[in-house]
Amino acid sequence: MRIPCPASGQEPSASRRQAGSSSEGRDPGSQSRPSPGFNGGKMLMDRNETRLSNFSSAASSFARRGVGLQQVLVGLVLTLIDVVTLLGNTVVFLCPVVERRLRTVTYMFIMSLAVADFLVACLVMPFSIIYEVTGMWLFGKLFCKVWISFDVMFCTASIVTLCFISLDRYCSVVTPYHYSRRMSRGRCIVMTCTVWVYSSLISFLPVMQGWNEIPGVDFDAGRECIFVTNWVFAIVASALAFFLPFMVMCSMYFFIYRASRLKATRIMSQTLEIHYHPNSKRQNHLQLENKATRTISIIISVFVLCWLPYFVLNVWLAARGTDSASTVLLGTFKIITWLGYCNSTINPLLYAFLNRDFQHALKKLLICRRRSQVDVGEDMVSIATFAKTAPDLEYSVTVPNGAPKGKPKS
Repeated sequence: MRIPCPASGQEPSASRRQAGSSSEGRDPGSQSRPSPGFNGGKMLMDRNETRLSNFSSAASSFARRGVGLQQVLVGLVLTLIDVVTLLGNTVVFLCPVVERRLRTVTYMFIMSLAVADFLVACLVMPFSIIYEVTGMWLFGKLFCKVWISFDVMFCTASIVTLCFISLDRYCSVVTPYHYSRRMSRGRCIVMTCTVWVYSSLISFLPVMQGWNEIPGVDFDAGRECIFVTNWVFAIVASALAFFLPFMVMCSMYFFIYRASRLKATRIMSQTLEIHYHPNSKRQNHLQLENKATRTISIIISVFVLCWLPYFVLNVWLAARGTDSASTVLLGTFKIITWLGYCNSTINPLLYAFLNRDFQHALKKLLICRRRSQVDVGEDMVSIATFAKTAPDLEYSVTVPNGAPKGKPKS
């Protein structure tokens, strides 16, 4: 998400370029009135010339100022983050091609998340890197609005998809017997489409319509691209894009954690001895529960660390109505904004690379194996990321005479 301009009574910083048209300089012999098509073509040419003039003047100003060591280092670090984000989410796309076990309903949400994060790396990060390194916006005011809309849309889609993943895991862990009915393929497709429609409605619609703008506050389109937000838009958009999905996500993972604890406690109290595949290295339920707890803690912590500072500061500035932003505050906002972008870099690590089947698919991609001998007893390491803990029926109870009871494994 972009750095917002605080809701205030700031004076406009832009000196708007007046596009005047004159008949001077035309051929004196041409007395007839130009056709509408000619006027339209001339206006388009004038607009293009204006854009080229703004770009060339900005580029010449940047050339005179030069690039300092700090800008070079910042550009290299941000470019590295962008490249890692691209590669990580590209791998998420490729793995289902080589691993059939990943072609599940649940993986549809992972693909939606990867699409959102991939688009952040393609259409948001590169322009932000240029903006940060050069210190000026080189692409015009119209594309500034489009870029801001892309930013809000893709980041919102990523956050809401994380919320839907928590709902999917809740249905899988807390109500496993109803999971196939509640999370059918058709329903997951509808949910995925809902994510993108929802994200577009709170990004392109208000930004392109100017609902976020403050009357009388503008910026120099030839040098700046600032997300101007009034306090109503800042609070409503932050609530819809982050705080509501965040509350749902935390609630679902709390119920998942509680369900896993109850399941592990029940199994330990009944002294069940779970039988696994002979060659399996899968841990017992207590170890799986501990891993699940750690993974859920990591997921929540990373999500909060990446996005909570941005939205809290955004709402705080909107409610406070700061008249001017200090240099320290602007620098802090830049760091916080890129911290949110980094969530798109980390998501493949949390939601795909912790998947055991995904790890096997990654090995196939790296060493180009046609087939992989997968141990049927190997499961995912966490119930928060496609966990597949041992079913309750796959156990045997050790009785005093040594004869096992329970359903034998086929």
